[in-house]
Amino acid sequence: MNDLDQLKDLDPARGREPSAMEWTRSEAFIERVMAGPAPRSHARRWLTAGAVAVAAGAVAAVAVPALVPGVAEKAVASWTAAPTARTGDQVLPQARACAAGDVGGVTSANAADVLLAEQRGDATLLIMKKAGVIVECLLVDEDQAASMGLIDADAVIAPPAGTVNLETMSSLGDGDGQWSNIVGLVGPQVTAVEVKLGNGTVVQASVKAGWWAAWWPGPEGGEVDTLTVTVHAGDRTTSHLPSELP
Repeated sequence: MNDLDQLKDLDPARGREPSAMEWTRSEAFIERVMAGPAPRSHARRWLTAGAVAVAAGAVAAVAVPALVPGVAEKAVASWTAAPTARTGDQVLPQARACAAGDVGGVTSANAADVLLAEQRGDATLLIMKKAGVIVECLLVDEDQAASMGLIDADAVIAPPAGTVNLETMSSLGDGDGQWSNIVGLVGPQVTAVEVKLGNGTVVQASVKAGWWAAWWPGPEGGEVDTLTVTVHAGDRTTSHLPSELP
């Protein structure tokens, strides 16, 4: 017990009270676990390449990839730093494929369920509502490279004006199929978000319907603070390490 007491004193978060958003995420996670099977893995913010996915906050959201051999490699090979925005109508086949997956429960989808959709090469990234849960899917045509749950739809709280938060940041796969992603909420007045990698590559994120998201080839999503997030809000620009985002 003496050793445990000493370790407790070294805890950098000792005495810290979780924010209202962190409590909301934690409660949403507990409700999901009680309603269905326990998640395969969860952690505070990051996991290394090949891991499931990582949600921000005191407790991570459910995150279960549905890996399809060859699909991730095709997505990575055709990747572009700048995305093309898509509407729900334009990605309805992909939305229905995402809805048919196990993450968040098998259901149907319509165009209105799609909150954010982008195209990078052959791959489509979706943020969409699914049975009361916000999920993310990466697909090539209608084949999923991965899908993961983010947060309960009724637990979404917009950040303050001109700011963003971090909901999930992860790295999956290996070799030619390794890729990273980052997803968060945006507050009012945010017009653009960019991700600058350690090698200087600038990835333009998609921003729509209160969400921002980006993905790219490489391991940075599973590493701590190897990238910078730049937020544009009117004439104000701010840059943050992922660990600095709420």
